[in-house]
Amino acid sequence: MKNTYPNALARAVRSFFSQYLTEQRGVSRHTVLSYRDSMILLLRFIAASQHCDPVKLELDAISPEVVLAFLNYLEQERHNKTSSRNVRLAAIHAFFRYVATHAPERIEQAQRILGIPFKRTRTGSIDYLEEDEIHAVMECIDRSTPYGRRDYALLAVLFNTGARVQEIVDLSACDLQIDPPPQVTLFGKGRKRRACPLWPGTAQVLKQFADEVHLDMRSNMPLFCNQRGQRLTRFGIAYILSKYFQAAANKCPSMVNKRLHPHSARHSTAMLLLKSGVDLPTISHWLGHVSVNTTNRYARADLEMKRRAIARAGTVVDSVTPLRPWRSDASLIEWLASL
Repeated sequence: MKNTYPNALARAVRSFFSQYLTEQRGVSRHTVLSYRDSMILLLRFIAASQHCDPVKLELDAISPEVVLAFLNYLEQERHNKTSSRNVRLAAIHAFFRYVATHAPERIEQAQRILGIPFKRTRTGSIDYLEEDEIHAVMECIDRSTPYGRRDYALLAVLFNTGARVQEIVDLSACDLQIDPPPQVTLFGKGRKRRACPLWPGTAQVLKQFADEVHLDMRSNMPLFCNQRGQRLTRFGIAYILSKYFQAAANKCPSMVNKRLHPHSARHSTAMLLLKSGVDLPTISHWLGHVSVNTTNRYARADLEMKRRAIARAGTVVDSVTPLRPWRSDASLIEWLASL
């Protein structure tokens, strides 16, 4: 029988995604999609660099030097953060661990690529939207058009649930319960399902949207579709969010210097819940965090809340002890030791 995948790269990629990740490793669909996106970006980068069709690439084309050039391209030309760069490298590492196991003659190539280190990242502040900024974003949506009403329902669900973008992509009509108590069932990381309550306003918006698009609430029809009637993609939702974030920033000066991305909607929900007095374990379950430690970063994110806490706590000292004066006969070490 003629081999449909004539070279080593095509065979390795096919078996890595269709057999190894799903059947042997049993990784989640989110991981598969992330690895897939990374591989697509890598192959397109190499093909563009070599001015050839991606289908003609061989496994030898993925060298350590090429991978390093690809990672630099992500940071310098695509302006990806270090964390995104590391996600792409993790996918490449996973692929070449598979290659080393199933193609022993490629061990040297795999080892050299696996030797490319991850970059250390700094834990920066979390950019999120304040409540008035969320309203500004929602007010930018033109609800007089069908796609505007779709976008309004989409963002209402995002800000209500704090769902990951992929969780919104995966939503089907049967995952939505509009009748009291209104809620939506989300399929998150670790193959865990969780039910997230819907605010009455969100439920009303979704009811009107479902009636308009004639959703069969017992079916697996996608909840949010694109212009072709197909399920919205992560890139499609990212585009929609970026459009409204930019429009709101033109009217809301406090948003101008914020670095907003699709995950910012999730951060915004977390901070809104935190400021409303919801405890961290509840927020952790709401967002579908595997560990409450992930949620703890939100408690460190809001400087305003820290200031209020300090004001309530008062002070435990009566006065500040002044530094000992510098003596002309003292050495620098002696002075430092006396502090």
